[in-house]
Amino acid sequence: MRRLLLLTLMLLSLSACAAPAEVEEKEPSAPPLQEAPEKPAPVEVSPEEEVPVEEVPSEDHVLLTLEAPLADGRTLTLEAVGKRLDEYSVGVREVRVYDGDGLLQTIRAQEGVEHFWGDSDGGIVPEYTDCWSPEETMEVLDLNFDGNTDFGLFGWPANNTIPYYYWMWDPEAEQYQYAFVLQGVSVDSDKRELKASFRLSVAKQELDYYRPDETGALCLIRSEIDNWEVSGVDDRPATETWVPAPDQRLRPGARDWSYLTLVRRELPIREFHDDGTISNYTEIWERIDGELQLTGREEYTDENQP
Repeated sequence: MRRLLLLTLMLLSLSACAAPAEVEEKEPSAPPLQEAPEKPAPVEVSPEEEVPVEEVPSEDHVLLTLEAPLADGRTLTLEAVGKRLDEYSVGVREVRVYDGDGLLQTIRAQEGVEHFWGDSDGGIVPEYTDCWSPEETMEVLDLNFDGNTDFGLFGWPANNTIPYYYWMWDPEAEQYQYAFVLQGVSVDSDKRELKASFRLSVAKQELDYYRPDETGALCLIRSEIDNWEVSGVDDRPATETWVPAPDQRLRPGARDWSYLTLVRRELPIREFHDDGTISNYTEIWERIDGELQLTGREEYTDENQP
């Protein structure tokens, strides 16, 4: 009986010692690394899915995916590929253009940077744009109303309206071609006008209007400037309209103001009377026979005035 009891205790001890080995054998091994798909599924990030900059990977990956319908019925897919640049910003290095599952074109952001800035930084051209969130790195719109979707890359943070590097679809080449940099862009499809707004200085705000010519290229048709420097009222700017000469076709981007002519100015005037009352007028000045002439005077009510 004693021998049987000792044998039983030895068997129990052996089982207990072997238990850890059995647990190690059943522990699953790490899964093998998977290759990244050639083309990630399109995902359009909604405002509810905004990714904090600190959570954006510091290696290149797809930051944003947008669709780009074309006039021929196809819909391209645009992928903005980039990474987190620092704790405050992300940047796009390239845009991949897919037609279905096929890669149609790869566009370097550096192309736009180089066109706009040249060698202003000692010949060093940044590879990445500079944006404050993945969701705002790229936008799509039809710049020249030809039915083809163009796109822009958020250029850099500015104490102004945001500048974008724009590429336009070339139907003949079936490629995107770099176009220009514009700020504060909006489109008016009914009037077939593209508007770009930005601050020229502390005292001047500019709004430019463009329309496509017969080739689809955008041309400046007028600039409207809110100008506090020439206004007769502190809280209300003068509004000036400038147009290019008839023989000039000014494209988006930097331009020579010598090609523009001031054709209209709406000038606020405030008059104080002996009886203590105040009158507010807008003088209308228009270019006639080569010079600005007063053509009208309209009274207006200032709601902030006692």
